[in-house]
Amino acid sequence: MDKNYTIAVAGTGYVGLSIATLLAQHHKVYAVDIVPSKVELINKRKSLSQDEYIEKYLSEKELDLTAALDAEMAYSAADFIVIAAPTNYDSATQHFDTSAVENVIGLVMKYNPNAIMVIKSTIPVGYTKAIREKTESRNIIFSPEFLRESKALYNNGYPEFLVA
Repeated sequence: MDKNYTIAVAGTGYVGLSIATLLAQHHKVYAVDIVPSKVELINKRKSLSQDEYIEKYLSEKELDLTAALDAEMAYSAADFIVIAAPTNYDSATQHFDTSAVENVIGLVMKYNPNAIMVIKSTIPVGYTKAIREKTESRNIIFSPEFLRESKALYNNGYPEFLVA
């Protein structure tokens, strides 16, 4: 018997929205963002990106997808939290800005520390180990994404390559 999970996806850029859309076919998904206009568009089943598959799924598929500004509600209810927050690379300092990822992890640790967190954001080598030690949580894992911006949903559903 299949188990239905509740999943929160933190961030609704092309990575987060594609994952949320794909998972919402079979699970309850909250797409969490801090931008009210993005949340409103998603709840109206409008795509934020130029991705024909996301547009098609949002308009035609039966999805259990709710966009929300309320991180506490979404993270508290979730079995899994997918973190797809932005991590911009600063060429001046030659470091990634992981503050958005750390903010999400901090909220999850506050509201639902037993949830499994899956980082899909671009992070530096060694980051997962360091953040697990810092938070004293073994519930943080990393799953790299290899998506093309206009084909993110398709790439998630039909991966064309393997990483060894």
